[in-house]
Amino acid sequence: MAKDVIDDRFIGSLHLMALSREGLAHDEEEERTVIQTSTINALLEGAYEGDVTLGELLQHGTDGIGTIQGLDGELIVLHGRAYTARADGSVVELGPETKTPFAVLTRFESGLQGEVEGLAYDEFLATLDARHADVPVLAIRATGVFTGLHLRSVEKQTPPYKPLRDVVADQTEWHLTQERGFLIGFRFPDSVAGVEVPGWHLHFLSEDRTHGGHVVSIDVESAELEFCRCHDLHVELPPQVALGSVGEADRGAINAVEGR
Repeated sequence: MAKDVIDDRFIGSLHLMALSREGLAHDEEEERTVIQTSTINALLEGAYEGDVTLGELLQHGTDGIGTIQGLDGELIVLHGRAYTARADGSVVELGPETKTPFAVLTRFESGLQGEVEGLAYDEFLATLDARHADVPVLAIRATGVFTGLHLRSVEKQTPPYKPLRDVVADQTEWHLTQERGFLIGFRFPDSVAGVEVPGWHLHFLSEDRTHGGHVVSIDVESAELEFCRCHDLHVELPPQVALGSVGEADRGAINAVEGR
């Protein structure tokens, strides 16, 4: 096994590869692949500093979510451009030199794959699950009009870092009545809990780039949907971060930080 490939295994129908930063730089697998840096378990424990830049990740993906160095807001990557939604409600575009301790990206190259309208949040997710029950990892990019938006973000952290569960206890939440914009995110299987957030994890960015954040709840008035059905997950592991036992995670902590 090459020194830049730390681990390579199959989890059900999902191919999981753990890489060093050097391995990520030489990773040429793009089709139906999700690129991730670090793990949700590391983030839960307060690992808020990463070794990979957004510029490096954007070589492998066009759209995704996560956070940035020091947990400075909610990361939204849309059409190859990166933004952070901060705790004061502002949205700032980020440069390629910005580092991230946790981010998940994939490459969207498909056209319109569906439309939905008039769905409450739970109905929306149930509809997506029913249509794509056979795929291990589902990425979504939805463009349209959304209502009843419940979003959140967190304050930038400074060392010594607190665990994420303590940070989100003081998170900022806000509600928007109606916004035109974009919904970006992923659904991962429970079998990769600890590496990733199991279930749905979504972020929102308004069309005018003035509002955004982690989605606690959102209803769909009307939206055009694009999907990436992925079977490969490539995870870059910063120094001192291990892949760990895949599937083992504090699901109560994950649910708390996800607002479930």
